[in-house]
Amino acid sequence: MHINVKNPFLAIVTAPKKVTLIIASVLAASGAAQATTSLLINGGFEASSSQTVTPTGWDNIGHSEGVITYGEFGIPAYEGLNFYDLGGFGDPSGPIGDGIAQTFATTAGESYTVTFGLSSENLSGTETLTVAAGSASVDYVLGVSADGALQKPFTTQTFDFVATSASTTLSFIHTAGGGGNNDPVIDGVSVNIASVPEPGAGVLALLGVATLGAVARRRSR
Repeated sequence: MHINVKNPFLAIVTAPKKVTLIIASVLAASGAAQATTSLLINGGFEASSSQTVTPTGWDNIGHSEGVITYGEFGIPAYEGLNFYDLGGFGDPSGPIGDGIAQTFATTAGESYTVTFGLSSENLSGTETLTVAAGSASVDYVLGVSADGALQKPFTTQTFDFVATSASTTLSFIHTAGGGGNNDPVIDGVSVNIASVPEPGAGVLALLGVATLGAVARRRSR
């Protein structure tokens, strides 16, 4: 078997089938870790249309709230057509303690990442949204920006948690503030298994060395 000395990594192409399969398996596993699907149902609120009926897959806490279309008030869209306002048409006064939650399957001890878009009505006042899941609870304090009423752009928020049981509840609860004028707004909610870093250059180099060793041993037989 000929090995290209100028570019030894070309040996990977002509290496024994077994070694090639090992390398392919490592790279495939790395790609699979990145191509995960959210564990939530209707995290983008696109499977719902009512302004007062609980969104599909979710449970309202303390109120009867539905979704709102971005076109209703011209709010800068985060994704899709709908978003969820914790003080929307179902209960516009936005009482403290209201919220939304969803329970999903997890593995105890596994790490997960929560990602979502966050904004607020941006009229007046300061409100606090508490987002909790598994071992984590994060408070987001929402003030008023200069963007104008219902015009504050969404920002992407993310945090990790460790599951403590076979199921975990993710909750978004309005925990502080006057309510009614700057209620929290969310969209694009997802939960994924915490990503595993892809093999670095060092790992790939080691694979190349291992391949060359296997080829050399094969030639010496």
